This record gives sequence, structure tokens and C-alpha cells, in this order.
Amino acid sequence: MTKRIIGAALAALVLVAAPACAQTSEIETLRRELEAVREDLANLRASIGRPRPFVDLSVGPQMGNPDALVALVEFSDYECPFCIRHFRETMPLIQKNYIDTGKVLYAFRDFPVDELHPQAIKAHEAAQCGLEQDKFWQMHNNLFSAPSQHSVEGIEAVATAQGLDLVALRDCQASGRTTPGIRRTAAQAASFGATGTPAFFIGLVDKEGNQVKVIRALTGAAPFAQFAQALEAAIAQATAR
Repeated sequence: MTKRIIGAALAALVLVAAPACAQTSEIETLRRELEAVREDLANLRASIGRPRPFVDLSVGPQMGNPDALVALVEFSDYECPFCIRHFRETMPLIQKNYIDTGKVLYAFRDFPVDELHPQAIKAHEAAQCGLEQDKFWQMHNNLFSAPSQHSVEGIEAVATAQGLDLVALRDCQASGRTTPGIRRTAAQAASFGATGTPAFFIGLVDKEGNQVKVIRALTGAAPFAQFAQALEAAIAQATAR
């Protein structure tokens, strides 16, 4: 962390002293590095006084290499516009470069924000009910959408298209048995310092405890380059242990 901050400070001096003819791409690279350092410092300050977060991998949907040394945990809201943008624009790149290649284990956790999206909980319940039929990801991939599409009819249309048993889905939703778990993961995100969605936590996988030891947090619909930088740093740290 210290080396990174010193390096960024030197980069800042170079940026200030750069001649007018400096390449725009070089300036942009330096700017991104400085922004990353500022975020690291903010995360560090926010973590002072709080225990190091851990995410339990024994419950909840996940995909990718179970033997990966690094995990990316996303806390998200199916109706959040920033979550939708991340799902459509950035997640495919993360999947292609890190999940499908076996470098990173990915876990999804529910974080519906009732104050902004009071009907989002219905979409999250539907996804968790889909998990009972081994169709969580099929539901998940079709639930990031505007609130108007999360009516009973809209959710059942998605479920039908994905081959779910509607009788079992309705029974699951009516029972409310998935709701406490959704509320627990939302509360966990808040306890980690998340104040909005989407919130991402990158960490080292502890195989013995079947959990993720969080080392980095990212917030919002950040560009893929920012995720790649954070994931590569975590992979380097994991392989150096």
C-alpha cells in the first residue's frame, strides 16, 4: 500500500510537470492510477475500527473455479440502474477474462434497496426460489430490469421461459422462506460499509474456513479496467502467499 501511494505521488508530479505535448493516453493512465489510490485510501479509512470482513461461501449462489484463490463478491439490486449497467456492460468482460478462465470465483449476494426500489425484493425472492430448482443463474440473468417488469406476471413470464415449475415457484414465494436470507445479505453489505449498489468485495479465499477474506472494495458501475487492476493485484497477493 505504501509503495503504491509513493508511486502514485511520483506519478502526480510527472503529471503536473508534463509538457503540453504529452500524450493524452499517458495523462489518462496517470489519472486513473491516482483515482485508484484515492479509493484505496478511502477504503482504508472506512475500515479503521471495523473487523476485517469475511463472506461465507457455504451458502449462496456462486460460479467459477471452486479452487480459485481469489473471489469477487457482488451485492446488488435487480432494479438499480447502475447494477443493470454493470450487468450489461462490465460483467461480461469480468466473466470472460476472470471467471471463465478459472482465475476468480464469483459470488452473488442480494442487496435490494427498499427505499429506492420497494418492489425489488420480489425479484430477489424469485431468484432465490429459482435456486431451489437449480435455476438461479437462469433467473438471475433475466431479472436485471426496470421495476415495471417485476410484477407477478413479469416474473412468472421469466420463470416460464427458463423452464421453472410455476407451482413450486408460487409456493416458494408465498411461504416467504427466502426473505430472511435476502435481508441478512443486505445487512451484511451494510456492515461492510456499503452505502449503495452495486457493491463489490474482492478477497482471498480461505479453503479451510470456506470463506472470503475481503481485501478490497469497489462501489458503483466502475469500468472494467478498474476491476481488472484490483483483481490482478489480488491474484498476485494470493499467489505470493
